[in-house]
Formats: sequence, structure tokens, C-alpha cells
Amino acid sequence: MTRAVIFDWGAVLMRTVDIRSRMAWERRLGLAPGDLADLFFRGATWQDAQRGRATTDDAWAEVARHLGLDEEGTAILRQDFWAGDRLDEDLVTLIRELRAGGLRVALLSNFAAELPALLTDMGLSDLFDIVVVSGLEGVIKPNAAIYQRTLERLGVAAEEAIFIDDQQANVKAARDLGITSVRFRGTLHLRRALAATGLPVEVPPLRSLPSIRAVIFDWGGVFSPLTFRQHTQEWEKRLGLAGGELERILWGREWKRLEVGAITPQEFDEHVAHSLGLPDRPAVQSFYRAYYADEHIEWKVAHAARTLRDRYQVAMLTNAFPGHAELSTERHGFDPRAEFDLYVNSAEVRLAKPDPAVYQLVLDRLDVSPGEVVFLDDMVRNTDAAQALGMHTIVFASVDTNLRDLETLLGVTVLPD
Repeated sequence: MTRAVIFDWGAVLMRTVDIRSRMAWERRLGLAPGDLADLFFRGATWQDAQRGRATTDDAWAEVARHLGLDEEGTAILRQDFWAGDRLDEDLVTLIRELRAGGLRVALLSNFAAELPALLTDMGLSDLFDIVVVSGLEGVIKPNAAIYQRTLERLGVAAEEAIFIDDQQANVKAARDLGITSVRFRGTLHLRRALAATGLPVEVPPLRSLPSIRAVIFDWGGVFSPLTFRQHTQEWEKRLGLAGGELERILWGREWKRLEVGAITPQEFDEHVAHSLGLPDRPAVQSFYRAYYADEHIEWKVAHAARTLRDRYQVAMLTNAFPGHAELSTERHGFDPRAEFDLYVNSAEVRLAKPDPAVYQLVLDRLDVSPGEVVFLDDMVRNTDAAQALGMHTIVFASVDTNLRDLETLLGVTVLPD
């Protein structure tokens, strides 16, 4: 029987919904997309702060030294950096519902020691039965010790708890301890997952949207499942890389530059070759073929898109690389340029999700308003940004479930018989 539910903070309860203020600083400072967040969150001092060996102020001092900012500039940057963060009020409501139903609720976060004070300032000091913060414990997720301390303070066994986090490594670590674990994919998905465990959680019904004129699909994680992630740890061992290093090489700073057309595919391949110790570009291409060997099309999703074109404008919006459409045509016999009324590749338009500008570009080209659109993407940060503009969104986590959701919103059948 479930007696307790444990929530993460960053990217779950508190999420960055609008990145425009960060992007403005990146342009001003000549940084690549995402560099500012990397400077702070991947910086050595923030890593220390999460272990109780430094403070948030120390982490910002490190960023200021790196960027050459004075005290006033740092204060403005710091304010702007968090300006687009939003508390998920629906999740707050859910937590209060859980506690009212007799469940104990905990917050377990990799954060600096100041988090309890931040909760108090936000009027959330009464939201949780206990708050466990890595900066006060000296140990961070996914280390088993911090989960065990949380369970002990809650007074529950592992099998009596449910853990929610956005990071797969943290979810897996909790699951390995016997804790039922849910990767956060939006509030609706979470409510459904909690209800499936037998908890008395209300799942609000979806209602049809008669005003919809367009449906926009993401590619990776929607049209093409990200199966390669299942083999990432195995590849890291094979290549002699530390945990998480392969994802940073493939999807870190250089990828973010590639997906907005700031570097060429050849330059990206040279980065991968250097990082993996591969001799040349042909060796990199050979690695790609092996690493992405399981890549395929979700043909149910393709069927849905083809079906919808009879009634709606159907578009694809993908953060991808130059030549993505041509590679899909060659590898899968599926040409996005022909299959959609509009195909928008971030590398071609030099704008990437979750930048609001790329959503507006798609809306303008389709000649629709945000409220006339349903947008499907597997990443919460991308659906958050779209929803903030007024678009209807589906966080894509399950082909059948989320295509049924699309059927409900549109009032048409899209799943094959």
C-alpha cells in the first residue's frame, strides 16, 4: 500500500517556461544557445553547492568571473536568469490533494542549502511533510543514501513510496531500491500514473476543441522513438566514458549549435570524433549507424498525421540537423517535406524550441492563432513554452494513449483499426 509520495523540485514543480531573458543575455555576451544555463548548472561551484560545500551566491560569483561581470551586472543577470521560471500550480494542488487524502509527501531535491528558505519565501513551507535537500545532506541523487534518508524520515518502506523526477538516472536509482518511480512528463501523465497505482487521484477528462485548425508534431520522441537511450550506458562502458558523458557529447553544447545552424554537420562530426577518440569522419558515421541502429518510424503516428491532413493543416516542428528530412527519406522511406503541409527544421530556420520565436514562425506560416493549434512533443519544456503562448499541447509519452488524447481533443479517429 502506498503511504508516501516524493517529489523533485527543479524541472518538476519549478520549471523554466520562458527562456527569452536567458537568450537575450546569450546574444549580448556572444554565447551559444544554452551556454548560460550550462555555465551555472554544470559549473563546479554549483556542483559543490548541491553537496553543501558552497552556496548559490558562490555559484553566481563563479559565473560572474567567467563572464567578466561586475556586481551590478551579476545581480541583473541573476534576476533575469530566473525570470522565466514558473511554479506548477496544478502540481501544488495535486500535492495538497494527496496530503488531504492521508498520504505523506516529501520534497527530495538536488539543490543548494537555501531551498527551504526559498520555499518559505514562496509561501510553500507547509506544502511538504519533510524536505530533503542535497545541499544539507552532503549527498546527491542518484546516490542511494539520499533516498534511504528520505524514506527513514517519512517512516515508510521503499515499497510504500512513489518517487517523481524528471531525470531518468534518478528514477532508475529509486526504482532499483524498490520505490515505485515515475518519470515526470507533465501533470496529466502524472495524475494518470498515480491513479494507476490505486491512489485516489482525480484525472480531469479531456474535452473536444472545435476551433482547432492545425496539428503540429515533433519528430524525436513522437514520430521516431528515442530507443538509442536504452543502450547509452552500455556504449559509455564500451567507449570508456564516465556516466552521462556520451549524452553530453552528442546532445550538449555542440549539438545546440548544430540545431540552430551555427555549425555544419562536418564540424559537429569533428567534435564527436575528437571527443570519442575516433580517427576520422567515416569512423564517426560508422558509430552513428551502430548507436542509432534501432531508429525507426512510429507508423501509427505517421498514419495519424496522414489521416488528419484531410481536415487540418498538419506540420512538423523539429529541433534537428541540416539534412534531417533527406536522411529520413533515405533511411525510412518517409519524406517529412512531402508528408506535412509545413516542415520546420530548427537548423534551417536558425531557431530552436523552446524559443517562442520558432513557435510563432510556425503559426505565421500556417496562418493560425495559438488557440487553433494542438502541439505534440515529448519534452515538457517544449510543451510548456507552447502552452505559454496559448497553444493546446500533449506531452507525448505513449503512442496509443496520446493518440487517443488527440482523438478526444479533435473528435476524429486517428488510430488505425
